[in-house]
Amino acid sequence: MGTANELVVSYLVAWNERDPQRRRYLVARTWTERGTYIDAHRRGDGVDSIDTMIGATRAMFPGYMFRLVSGIEVQNGQARFSWAAGGMPETPLYFGGTDFAVISSDGRFQSVAGFTDAGSAPAG
Repeated sequence: MGTANELVVSYLVAWNERDPQRRRYLVARTWTERGTYIDAHRRGDGVDSIDTMIGATRAMFPGYMFRLVSGIEVQNGQARFSWAAGGMPETPLYFGGTDFAVISSDGRFQSVAGFTDAGSAPAG
């Protein structure tokens, strides 16, 4: 993987990918083999588990597309960025959150901890 910015873009593309084979490739490119993802509602341990978790999320929220809504801050091998999804007529529930990630020495995510909110779309 290249820069932290490229890593975060790959992460968001993986969450948005509808094709299972392409998504599996993106997950393996973005996380280490033993990488983890955890938030208040889901957990993935390892590439296969993270791929399955994202697939289940895509099935639960079809049509939702995750997008970056902040800058990407990186320091000491860690990254922080905020994202949003929904808030549109076809996807009315608005999700937003901030993820904190540890970047491994090979440039992929070792772990991601997601903090999410759901509610009305922000005004404006």
